[in-house]
Amino acid sequence: MLPSRFVSRVEDGGAAVMGRSHALSGAVVWLGGCALAAGLGARPAVGTVVVGAAVTAGGALLPDVDHPGSVIARSLGPVTRLIARGTAAGAAALRTASCRCCTGRGGHRAVTHTLLFAVAAGLLVSLLCWLGGDVAAAVVAGLATALATRGALRKRTRGAYGAAAAGLFVGLMAAALPGPVAGWWWVGMPLGLGCLVHSLGDALTFTRVPLLWPIRIRGCRWAPLGMWAPLRFRTGSAAELLLVVPALILLGAVSAWTLVTP
Repeated sequence: MLPSRFVSRVEDGGAAVMGRSHALSGAVVWLGGCALAAGLGARPAVGTVVVGAAVTAGGALLPDVDHPGSVIARSLGPVTRLIARGTAAGAAALRTASCRCCTGRGGHRAVTHTLLFAVAAGLLVSLLCWLGGDVAAAVVAGLATALATRGALRKRTRGAYGAAAAGLFVGLMAAALPGPVAGWWWVGMPLGLGCLVHSLGDALTFTRVPLLWPIRIRGCRWAPLGMWAPLRFRTGSAAELLLVVPALILLGAVSAWTLVTP
């Protein structure tokens, strides 16, 4: 077994690459859904496409708040790193308390990597945006965009400036656009979808995720679920860089082309 310090370095080393993949996958899934809707005759508005894609991309980084070395943990320095450490500790305690066979397995890829967390996060943001209207939607969209941009840009300074600029742009776009007829409650949908996309992406790796917690599977509430073993890959590996990322870029480009063409 590898020493814990080495495992930590391996995870942190792949965090930047997987962070990009998560953000990209979130945006691509939303663009794909919008392209499908357009193909069925229900072409979404520009604001819905842009804001939704940005929020989904940012939401796709949110579950890693349980890892102190993740993009979201580094986004605001000591503040978010402290939140990440607290989340990791709480998730580890919940894992240990809820299932005896999971004692000492830590808090990473635990409760924040479940379907229940994705649904709860989406509902909470929907409620916030329903009550807060344009202002709440602008704040959520701006923060999600900044987080997604931070994940896409590795360099600390460039990433911070780029994240701030992108977040401000999308936040102002959401504030300037007329609110949807049914209200801004729908912003919770892309955020929850992003969280789910993140967990499904991690299910493709060797570690897998306890997606269906707290349902017992083979006697364990935190049973890891994932892709068929021969098709799994390691975070930051050549499979991710040469297969997963190019496939996402291609799908995103096709979806975007479908949306911009008459």
